[in-house]
Amino acid sequence: MINKKNLLFIASFVFLGIACSNQSAGSSEDNAESSIQISEEKLASISGVLKGSENQDVFLQELGASAIIGIDTIQTDEQGNFSFSFSIALPGFFRVGLTEQNMCVLIVYPNDEIKVKADASSIYQSYEVEGSKESNKLKELNGILAARDSINMVLQNAQMTRNQQLFQESLVIYNQITESVDADIKEFISKEPGTLASLAATQNLNMDNDFQYYKTVVEALKGKADGNEFYETVKTQVQSQGKLAIGAPAPEISLPQPSGEVLKLSDLRGQYVLIDFWASWCGPCRKENPNVRKVYAKYHDKGFEILGVSLDKNSSAWLNAIQQDDLQWKHISDLKYWQSSVVPEYQIKGIPLTFLVDPEGNIAAKNLRGPSLEAKLAEIFGE
Repeated sequence: MINKKNLLFIASFVFLGIACSNQSAGSSEDNAESSIQISEEKLASISGVLKGSENQDVFLQELGASAIIGIDTIQTDEQGNFSFSFSIALPGFFRVGLTEQNMCVLIVYPNDEIKVKADASSIYQSYEVEGSKESNKLKELNGILAARDSINMVLQNAQMTRNQQLFQESLVIYNQITESVDADIKEFISKEPGTLASLAATQNLNMDNDFQYYKTVVEALKGKADGNEFYETVKTQVQSQGKLAIGAPAPEISLPQPSGEVLKLSDLRGQYVLIDFWASWCGPCRKENPNVRKVYAKYHDKGFEILGVSLDKNSSAWLNAIQQDDLQWKHISDLKYWQSSVVPEYQIKGIPLTFLVDPEGNIAAKNLRGPSLEAKLAEIFGE
């Protein structure tokens, strides 16, 4: 995919990657500060023992949406005991450990008194938690993700050693495991959606395909996690993405065709329409065109139309690409590149990008290409 911008992600041992917004770091800090001001700070404590860590430094950090914040570093005693006491105004994700590779992640609420016991040689694999139900939920989530992480390591090893047979065999297993893990994550969320552990779990799903799970978690955490950076980021994403969720009305598009005559998306109501965002300069788009041409020829007479919406800025390049690739469906463009009116309306971050719209004008599917597009159309038209 050709991306408009590269998105920055941060992660902890549990995958908590959330795309950073376009706000500057300063504005994010201002927002966090104002959130803390509205909430009364209270004490929380994390104490315990790391067996085999006598007189070693142990750190406490808070995981923000765009940064990891150091809270304190202390030294364990001769038995490996440690104790942190700190002020927090909002529930959040924290991690305790000896090194970046040897630590555990906890969910901490104001007034929590959490106890941790672990083997210092492998904290993540051995830690036990008392006094924090949500931290134990997070540990349960880690267990669900472990199967996929293991096979992922095998895949990476096969790629590095260029062992194609091992890679292909591992890929089949990976896809099977991923399907099972996704089902387990959804069950995990459904049991207790109103937890920060479930918020962390959503980050292992796909917002396009699993939007309802994100929405359910955001609604369940309302009033409980307000002000938490991760929660506020996901809530904003859900509010924005909701306009383009499966089942939502597809936003109207009204742009000129090559002839100059304006064509609207709503003019095509009554048939299935694939909105195909592309451009002559987009290599992956051009590479995908033969697949799109194939399904158009197969299903056009059955009630399937394609609306090619180009992000080109040069009319000749656009028209030449249409002719060269033999794209016989409908085409529109305002030739404004990334400044096109469709970019914010459809939240386009990269192309190729597709939306399948049903005969009533509602979004039926997103990001369909190649085999997935063919399979969806076969399902719809009974082929």
